Amino acid sequence: MYKLSDYSSFNKVLLIEDNLADARLVEILLEESELQCEVTNVTTLSDGIKVLKEERFAVILLDLTLPDSKGFYTIEELFSEVPDANVIILTGLASRDIGLKAVKYGAQDFLIKGDFDADELSKALRYSIERNSILTKLEEAQRISHIGNWELDEEDQRFLVSDEIYRIFGFTPKEVRLTVDLVRSMVHPDDFKIIDDFVDQLAQYKEAQQDIRIVREDGTTRHLSVLGKATKNKDEEAQYSGIIQDITERKKAALELIRSQQRYEAIFAQSQDAIYISTPEGDFVNFNPATSRLFGYSPKELKNIKVGHLFKNPEDFKTFTQRVIKTSFVKEYEVELLNKNGETRYCLVTASMLETGDLKGVNAIIRDITGRKQAEELRKAKEIAERSSAMKEKFIASVSHEMRTPMNAILGMSNLIQKDNLDDEQKSYINSIIQSSQHLLGIINDILEISTLEQEGKVQLKYDKIDLHALLKNLKSIYQYKTREKELDLQLIIGDDVEQFVVADQLRLNQILTNLTGNAIKFTEEGHVKIEVQKVKDDEKTTTIKFEIEDSGIGIPEDKLDDIFETFVRVRSSDGKFYPGTGLGLPIAKQLVEMQNGKVEVVSTVGVGSTFNVYITFNKVEEQLEEDQNQELEEEEITLEYTGEINLLLVEDHKLNQIVAKRTIEKEWSNVKISIANNGQESLDILAEKDFDIILMDVQMPVMDGIEATHKIRNEFPEDKAKTPILVMTAHAHMSQNEKYKEYGMDDCVLKPFQPKDLFSKIAYYVNQQKRGKMMEEHGTPNGQLQYIDLSYMDLMTDGEPEMKKMMLELLFDDPIKEIEKMFVLEKEKNWTDLKAVSHKMKSTLAFVGNDTLTKTNKRIELIAKEEAGFEELPELIDTLYDLFKKALIELKAEHARL
Repeated sequence: MYKLSDYSSFNKVLLIEDNLADARLVEILLEESELQCEVTNVTTLSDGIKVLKEERFAVILLDLTLPDSKGFYTIEELFSEVPDANVIILTGLASRDIGLKAVKYGAQDFLIKGDFDADELSKALRYSIERNSILTKLEEAQRISHIGNWELDEEDQRFLVSDEIYRIFGFTPKEVRLTVDLVRSMVHPDDFKIIDDFVDQLAQYKEAQQDIRIVREDGTTRHLSVLGKATKNKDEEAQYSGIIQDITERKKAALELIRSQQRYEAIFAQSQDAIYISTPEGDFVNFNPATSRLFGYSPKELKNIKVGHLFKNPEDFKTFTQRVIKTSFVKEYEVELLNKNGETRYCLVTASMLETGDLKGVNAIIRDITGRKQAEELRKAKEIAERSSAMKEKFIASVSHEMRTPMNAILGMSNLIQKDNLDDEQKSYINSIIQSSQHLLGIINDILEISTLEQEGKVQLKYDKIDLHALLKNLKSIYQYKTREKELDLQLIIGDDVEQFVVADQLRLNQILTNLTGNAIKFTEEGHVKIEVQKVKDDEKTTTIKFEIEDSGIGIPEDKLDDIFETFVRVRSSDGKFYPGTGLGLPIAKQLVEMQNGKVEVVSTVGVGSTFNVYITFNKVEEQLEEDQNQELEEEEITLEYTGEINLLLVEDHKLNQIVAKRTIEKEWSNVKISIANNGQESLDILAEKDFDIILMDVQMPVMDGIEATHKIRNEFPEDKAKTPILVMTAHAHMSQNEKYKEYGMDDCVLKPFQPKDLFSKIAYYVNQQKRGKMMEEHGTPNGQLQYIDLSYMDLMTDGEPEMKKMMLELLFDDPIKEIEKMFVLEKEKNWTDLKAVSHKMKSTLAFVGNDTLTKTNKRIELIAKEEAGFEELPELIDTLYDLFKKALIELKAEHARL
């Protein structure tokens, strides 16, 4: 017994029939049949479409004559709303042709009312469901393969097509019916001729096949393969049908394959890497031009060479080939290959097995990394050199620190003892200690200097306008005592045409001449040392000067002249002993000269003496200073301005250095109270509890070093404590180079062993600045800087007498403000005579304040009152005078507090 459910997943039948008798007859026939189904009856097409959109039915029995639809339009309207409907037409005998036409347009079957029984109805339903199932599967297959079938209705010029055809053309059956005109309008303009040829072939009752393009409504182009066949029906009328397949993706793939082939050929020919194909045994099948270039063989020569012969080590080729065959792919296999000249090339080979047709071989790419290898070796050598240099620098800095630390104690204690009452013998001992210590300090400085010079970029020259004549005279003055002690004649000869002022790095030039002159004196026991300076070349902007240092000393053997500028080369005396020194003076001088694009020459005769010539080109200065050539500029001596208590925090772990620094400062200033921290952490603890005017900070300490401590003070303490001046006192000479200490947040540097005057000057400078700044801030002056007053005229008038200056400052506190307030009243009263008198009186008062804007504003007020013109300016002028004097008054009171 057949059941509807055997052919479908559901057993519902929709009957669209308005004649109740016909509807009841169908229901009775279904009840009598072997089918078990559920019938739903509606009487209009619109109700049927509505139900179909809400429920799914195995089959629809459709009457073509309904209240809201008649004839062929009924099936057409149903399919437009429900394209995949499985329909059996119910029609009268007179409408048989319409039924046939409906089947042609998609209905599964048609039954003539009154001319079918239960068995025929049952068969029609089963057949309809089976056919619909087959068609559904066919549609699915067509969708997957992008193939659709078509048939032409010549009478209507419409195509009967499967759903896939609609998808190919970008429509749905509900949207349009495919007509000949619509299809032709979608053909790509360049393919009109192709479609015309296709139609002509069909007209001759032949099969036709063409590839064409269509342009869909969304603007996309699709490639179609169209197959058509013309046949005749029983009435000898032509019938046209066929299939259409969307081959767009295939076309794209083919095009991409062509492009890929072209790209490969271009890469193969143009690649800078060698590419080859060979048999597993190593016979070349093909290779690109880069392969010939890499190995240096012509293409003809290379074809007769096996790949294995190009490997430096034959075992490498064997291993490489085995790996490729075993794994099918080897990436960046590193090998050494030989070119035609026998040179080794370091290469990376990436290869894969290749199987095409009857060829089984190896496809490989060779990348020449010889340059990279060499660069890598250079990089490693550079890294080793840099590490070595860093270790050397660290070692020298460490040694310098370890030597400077005890030297600081020795020189510091010696300076302290010098201030005591000593007899002549004791003074002699102390002087010997100081001289020996300074000599040792000179050796340390030389070692540090040569280490710095050897590190490229570490030394930065600082060019400025210098007095060359004064520098040379100072050089002679420095060595006058030493030459007098050895009874040598020291001469300085400066050519008349040598510029007094040039642009140069004074520190480095002085260092060059000092090293060369010191060497000349060291190796001369009798006779003379002469420094002669001459101009050798001159133009508008530059002058080239020759510095000649001549001595009558021991001389240098000719075979040693090239060695004397090497580091640590020392000279032996006649008894075989080395002269004192490090052997660094000349190397340092030579490197400093060459850094300035100069040169050093030496001429020497053993037993007669030596002459060193230095040539340096200097830029000229634009204006010559009109100063007395003999005038010696003295550094300004800074003294501590404050007699009140000064709090100083000394952060130092070395006990002797603590004693030296403390005693040295206390002997200079009795009002400086010193607190001591043994390391950075202690300094933070002490600073948290107490305010200080200045901090002296060592660098290398246990627990916490000075750099970390300074960082925490600057970043973690309240602003008033964070701004405390910090002087780094260190034996690390590199800290002072290029003001490196500023990178760590420190204000200045005092190098150990320190010179007391240097230490005192820097302490006084920063304490004065700190105290003055605090007083300014207390009185409301931003940043503690003088912005509104200049007391130079007051200082002149008081002749620097503090009490007189204090008295004059006090006179400025009240009277000027009262006078300005009186101006406001006089301006409102339009009393120009009294306003002029008050303004005139203010002139002498404001001169002591030293503010140009104040003076000019008051002068303008007086002029307006005098000429009685420009009154509209007065309110704003008096406001300006008042506001500006109030700001100046803050600084005047701060200066009074300082005194």
